Amino acid sequence: MEDLPITGVCVISDPGQCPPNYTMIDKTYDRPEDADLWKDGFFTRRVMRYLCVERQIPTQSQDVLVDVTLINERDSIPAGFTAVEFTHDTKERATKKKILCIRWMVPSLTNDAITELIFLTRAQRRAPAGYTLVGELNNMSLCYKMGKVKTTANGVGTLITHSSTLGYSVAPGAASGYGGPSAASSALPYALNPGSGQGPPPVPPRPPSAGQSSMMRPGGLERTFSRTGGAVHALSGVDWKLNTKYQALMELQDVTIPFVKGKTLAEIEREYSYDFTVEQSVSRTATLS
Repeated sequence: MEDLPITGVCVISDPGQCPPNYTMIDKTYDRPEDADLWKDGFFTRRVMRYLCVERQIPTQSQDVLVDVTLINERDSIPAGFTAVEFTHDTKERATKKKILCIRWMVPSLTNDAITELIFLTRAQRRAPAGYTLVGELNNMSLCYKMGKVKTTANGVGTLITHSSTLGYSVAPGAASGYGGPSAASSALPYALNPGSGQGPPPVPPRPPSAGQSSMMRPGGLERTFSRTGGAVHALSGVDWKLNTKYQALMELQDVTIPFVKGKTLAEIEREYSYDFTVEQSVSRTATLS
């Protein structure tokens, strides 16, 4: 199961409302402790937040998860990322103090995808072997593991990676595992597929200027883009479009870059030397007067 690429991410407030075919991460990886993203004090109403992920064999048109980051509440969402700001079941705030941001990409444009997300307890400061540390969320460390994505002739993506023991429960209806074990790693954290022949990655969907909008994912789960508070984006609501006069530049094949000769320190000092004689003369005149 953990060998499949992640194709969906959401946060829920009720452990019983995990979407079909999603896996709820309810335990930390290093110890069997509660992986609640919203642990309140003992004398307040219990608020629960759990991260859920979907894994399946991706089609050519289905996005896979390629990057994850955490930002502060008032920080701008990084370019190309989507913020997971609200719970899937109640549309409430998903996390506090930090915001989980994720990046998607179609399988034909990447060689790598994230196959597993885990949480570590506060006592564990280092990511396990094969995992990358993202940051801290509610006194837990978020880590991910990458795997190599390969596309078969029928347009269905397959993924090969190391298997691992999951420290959390699987939701009913989850898909079965597949793929053989093989070494896989990426420091990018993902690599673009040079043989895709489809140009640069598509521009990520833009959030609306006000309110909240959603894009339906396969299976009925919404991927939400919203920004009701915090940073205000100057380009919110503006469609991205390449100027037609630059369209021809993307089709150029033979481009000659002019040679720029490097200069030594002595050449730079000789060519741009300035003794400030005029300034010193004016300064002396002003002092005498």
